[in-house]
Amino acid sequence: MSTVLPSVTGIVPGALPASVPQPKAIDLPTLKKGAKDYLDFADETKEIFYTYLYHRTGSATLARTLLSEIYLDILSGALSVWHFGSLNLMTLLKRAELAIHEHSTADADIDAVYLPSLVWLTDAERASVGTLHESLWTLPEEPQRLLILSMLVGLSDERIAELTGMVVSRVTSDLQAARELLLSRWQPIVTLKDKLQSLVFEPGFDLAAETALRMALVEKYNALRMRKYQWVMIGGIFAVLSNVIVASVLAFTVVVAPPTSLRGTRTEVASLDAVLLRREMELLDAKKAVSATFEETQRIAAYGVSRDLTALGLASALDALKSQQEREADVNRLLKLLKRADTAFEDAIIRPMMAWMQRALDLL
Repeated sequence: MSTVLPSVTGIVPGALPASVPQPKAIDLPTLKKGAKDYLDFADETKEIFYTYLYHRTGSATLARTLLSEIYLDILSGALSVWHFGSLNLMTLLKRAELAIHEHSTADADIDAVYLPSLVWLTDAERASVGTLHESLWTLPEEPQRLLILSMLVGLSDERIAELTGMVVSRVTSDLQAARELLLSRWQPIVTLKDKLQSLVFEPGFDLAAETALRMALVEKYNALRMRKYQWVMIGGIFAVLSNVIVASVLAFTVVVAPPTSLRGTRTEVASLDAVLLRREMELLDAKKAVSATFEETQRIAAYGVSRDLTALGLASALDALKSQQEREADVNRLLKLLKRADTAFEDAIIRPMMAWMQRALDLL
């Protein structure tokens, strides 16, 4: 859908103008300059928004009530110091979903207002359109919003994409899916399926309702600004009084009791000195502990070396003792051998020799 199709009651779609003025977004800093900016925003959005509310609720009376409430509520939020952003038609549409759930939609006037305006349709087609809104209201929120903006308000895919922050291709695909879902629940007659773009209807916003809305917005705006000024003045007075009280307390403390303050300062300095002294003593104790640990480590190392040397000396002594024992064993073995030899050769050598020597002495 490339053309925006507004609706005028009782006029054939072919005679409709090709486009309608598009609402613009307004930044909050601009809004806070004066009520005129918000009135301009309301003027440029109220026709489309009122048409959307009518098809969303099916009641012109409820649509006017919701229109006024939502514009006033958005104004209060926009002037709040905690609200940042911009105002556009999408802001109104999102707020409308919350407001509609708080009201009853039982007094729908589709049969009395909407259907008689579709004079270019046949009686059978108008009778089929009579069940359109009941099927439309059973759809989820997003498809319902897209179908109302496209099929009943008459916005183009490009404008819907601009208002919803979506890309045009996604709007086109989502609209196609939404139409298929609607047709599965609505099931109009065959001739009406090709005339879905001719169902655009704008109920009209009369001069009395528009004047009442503008007066309510101006009064609300002035009341909010006055309340803000009052809070600013109260805050300023409170700040001045707070500064006077704080200054008085400080002056009384400094002028009336300087020795106490000085004594307190000296006490704090002495406390800091005590803390520093304790830290230095702790550091000295730590150094002593490290030194004692080092000395103990050295002593343990020396003891270990001494044990090693002692073990080495014992091994050498054992080796020498073993060698001496071996030599003594050898000597004892030789003595035994000599004794055996003496016993064995005593008769053969010693006794003959003694006899020979005796004879020699006798001869002499």
